[in-house]
Amino acid sequence: MALLPFSRCNSRGSMAALAMISHIGSKGAAARFSTTFISSSSRPSRLHDIDMQRAPCRIFPSISSASSAAATTTTRRHFSLDNNTNMEDILPNKTGDRNGLIRYQILADDGHPLRLYSRSPTTTDRSSSAMNNSSSSSQNKRSILLLHGRTWSSQPVFDLRTSNNDDKQQSTLQSLAELGFDAYALDLRGFGETPRDEGGYTTPNRCVEDVKCAIDWIARRHDENYDNYGDSDGSSNETLTAAESSIAMSTKPALLGWSQGALVAQMYAQKHGPSTLSDLVLFGTIYDPRVIYPRKPLFDESGRLISGGKDAVKPPAPEVVNTVAASLEDFTLPGTICDEAALEFSSVALAVDTVKAAWDELHEFNVCNPALVHVPTLVIVGAQDPYVQWDAQRELFERLGHDDKSMCVLPACDHAAHILKARKMFIRSVVGFLLRKDGF
Repeated sequence: MALLPFSRCNSRGSMAALAMISHIGSKGAAARFSTTFISSSSRPSRLHDIDMQRAPCRIFPSISSASSAAATTTTRRHFSLDNNTNMEDILPNKTGDRNGLIRYQILADDGHPLRLYSRSPTTTDRSSSAMNNSSSSSQNKRSILLLHGRTWSSQPVFDLRTSNNDDKQQSTLQSLAELGFDAYALDLRGFGETPRDEGGYTTPNRCVEDVKCAIDWIARRHDENYDNYGDSDGSSNETLTAAESSIAMSTKPALLGWSQGALVAQMYAQKHGPSTLSDLVLFGTIYDPRVIYPRKPLFDESGRLISGGKDAVKPPAPEVVNTVAASLEDFTLPGTICDEAALEFSSVALAVDTVKAAWDELHEFNVCNPALVHVPTLVIVGAQDPYVQWDAQRELFERLGHDDKSMCVLPACDHAAHILKARKMFIRSVVGFLLRKDGF
């Protein structure tokens, strides 16, 4: 075992040491690299206070009109991948053009419309990037889906920008696009430009199936042979040659989940991962095996069934208005984000997430079990993240069911490391893991 120490001081003056550990897989596979964290300072331990059949999915891309800056439904030309016909995007455009933000409309397996976003690179010369050391032909095939957390949707979380050309590289979508990745971000039900469904609630299991819809479409869009790489029940296709298997893994999408979105990503990987994903990134995950989400009572005080079956009649989903204070609560370390970026985050967040999504059936998160994740996985977390339990992070990493895994701790970062001043370190960590087999 070889150790390559790397030390940094965090904003409070305590030393944070990262060590790259090289180890051999249990079956004698080639060496893998894992990052572990050793710190001399104590860490906050507070967690977040967290108040299916497969079917074809259709997606309709569009770039919104610059004149549509209000929260209105706009009519644009759309292309259906399934039947090559024009269809109308019925979802709202809440923020206008935002300098070329690309919007997609997906119809989920139950017919509910979902919103995805992406960005195009501002330059076609991707080889000029210092981080792009692999051929453009192979990197063009890499795609990734980003999942937001429990409160804020994809636009503020993954497409923050304080200038039209994003010269400060604050947008995760834009940064990944510039590096040659086809990056997409999904608004879960009740978030951003994806409306609530008829039930009004956002549930973990429903999120997992919506993610499956998005992953399948992304994979088919970038690899016409995707459906030949695995069976619909999640098992691998054993007829693939070694070369075909390698191509399949390099062209399947990666999945990144942040905060509570990391729990959704983990659930997805446990259920569908090996046959549909190349890699999994759990960023700032609030996973903790000691937290057991209770089930809701089956009946209300009048004896009416309100939970636990198709005939249950839930009370109307609450509509709680988001606040400026709530939009800024993830920024906890002085000097790690400029005032301009924090205020822009708040502005976009309140424009697209005026009302909080109504999470329900949180007991469905109880199935999260790292040993059932059989996908190469990166666990990444800010060293000063107040929402994580450090012993839970270590247990998560150690129990992952795949020996190709890494853990990275970002010094002087809290929960929203990807939009702080140290965001380039976050991007390098994610991209380095995704391209680890390409000689990055």
